[in-house]
Amino acid sequence: MKKSIDILGLPIFSLIDGAEIGTVKQLIIKPDTGNVQLFLVENEQNSIGVYALPYSSAIGVGDFAVTVESGAAIQEISHVENARDLILLGYQVIGTRVLSRKGQLLGSVDEFYVDEETGVITACSFLEQGSTDSVKYFHKPNIMTFGRDVIVIHDEAQIVASLNEPKTASLTLVSDSVAETAASAETSEPPASASGYLIGKVLSDDLLSETGELIAAQGTVITEELVEMVKAIGPMLFMKLNRLAVPIS
Repeated sequence: MKKSIDILGLPIFSLIDGAEIGTVKQLIIKPDTGNVQLFLVENEQNSIGVYALPYSSAIGVGDFAVTVESGAAIQEISHVENARDLILLGYQVIGTRVLSRKGQLLGSVDEFYVDEETGVITACSFLEQGSTDSVKYFHKPNIMTFGRDVIVIHDEAQIVASLNEPKTASLTLVSDSVAETAASAETSEPPASASGYLIGKVLSDDLLSETGELIAAQGTVITEELVEMVKAIGPMLFMKLNRLAVPIS
């Protein structure tokens, strides 16, 4: 498995052409299944529009590169099923709070790990609540819900100090109906709320439309109204908003 940070920035190579055809710019997560669904692709030749590579179209995700059969695997998002909705959903694993089934706030995710073959998120590391350097881990079987605001885990006893540490206790079982109800409650909320991580941050630079129109000036505090306006304009501007959003210093 790979850290998400080790996938970001990988070049994408076409095996038929033997050429580099893009770079992994962002990992798009599908929260109801807990997997990487898409790679957003940066390509200097396709500077207009937003392009994506479905994870299922990647032949390999290696240490040096992502490989695909041909350049046709990378498509404009309007041609990729559910791509626009997932991008606008804006689900982020890193920074998401970790909550126990009993309601205890345990910390926030600082990294996640991906199965190279399937794109499934197999584990997450998180900074313990109230600490800046105490890192713990939980594996996919211990995840009850990838929620809009929190990741809910089954059993605190299954949290480990390293990825290789053996599990020491059996999971507290929760019925499928309870898990499904929780997942449904999380994912049935309006997608706009999933972008709550942006609210209260400020713009590090002017936010401009593709035509150069000023949408919001540098230093503007991001509000829910601004997020909704940007989403209405389109996913490309929404991604730009994500890049420019920084915490208030």
